[in-house]
Formats: sequence, C-alpha cells, structure tokens
Amino acid sequence: MSEAATEQQRTDGPDLQLVRLPLWRSALDDLKQSGVHYGQSIPAEWFEKRLRAGRDTMQFGLAVSEIRRELEKDGFYLSGRGQKGNQFVILPPSSNADVMDSYARAAADALKRGVILGTGTSMDTLNESERRRHEGTLERMQIKTALIQRSQAVQKVIREHAPKLAEKLTLTP
Repeated sequence: MSEAATEQQRTDGPDLQLVRLPLWRSALDDLKQSGVHYGQSIPAEWFEKRLRAGRDTMQFGLAVSEIRRELEKDGFYLSGRGQKGNQFVILPPSSNADVMDSYARAAADALKRGVILGTGTSMDTLNESERRRHEGTLERMQIKTALIQRSQAVQKVIREHAPKLAEKLTLTP
C-alpha cells in the first residue's frame, strides 16, 4: 500500500484513533510532537506499539531505520547501541561527528569493495553491452576511491591556494 494511495488508516482498539501510513511516519510524527531532544531515551516498547511489530522483526528494523534517517535531517541521531534492545537514545550533538566518521568509513569501504568485485569479475562472461557498462562503472568507482583516498591532500591544497573555493565547498551540503 503506497503512502500516496493511503494517508490514514483506522487502528484497532477502543479509542479508534487515526494513524498516518506508513506506520513509521506516524511514529515519527508522534515522536516529534512530544518533543525530540538530545539525550532522550525512548523505550523499544514505544516503537513496537506504534510500528505494530516486534523489535526482533525485519519490519521493525526497517521502520526504525526510516525514522533514524528522518531525524538525521534535524540533526538528531537515534541509536540503539549499548541499550540491549530495550531502548533507543537520541545521542548528544557531540557524538554526531563520530556517526559522520562512521558513515564516511562505510562509504569508502563500499567503494573499495565495489572496485574489488569489479576487477575480479571475469570479463569473458559478459556480452559487449554488459562489458561496456561494467567497465564504465568500474572506472567511476576507481576514480571516486582515488579521490577519497587523496581528499585530505586535495583539501589542503584548496585551502592554501583557493580559500574562497574552500569556503564554498564547506557551505555546500
């Protein structure tokens, strides 16, 4: 059922309240309405009730991931680490740099793994069209990997020789 097709659904229960679909969006709305703040703890049961899924299900995990992505847009990171599955915590803003570093490492690792897969692929198993696509994708991934590996040196040169460009780059999301 798509979000555009169905905006609301009646819930089962004595109060028959309306919820927005998908359920994760309704849970996000409830969370924001109650006021999100750094250091806030949210019991896993709170999410289970609103997502109508147990914390050990894929549905629950995917929904919490969607909520996490939306909260990131407001500068909040929802973490379940170290909570033994019992609660989630909005990390303090001082932890956001650590999360950002983790994302950067994962992105760089994914590019490297893509290059490894691409260079290890037997090209004689591909037809001409597939080979061209494969080679193009591999080349783009190799360039991106090289740029990431050299990014600190490039940033230093830009800061020294083109400070206005460096300023623009830091302001661009």
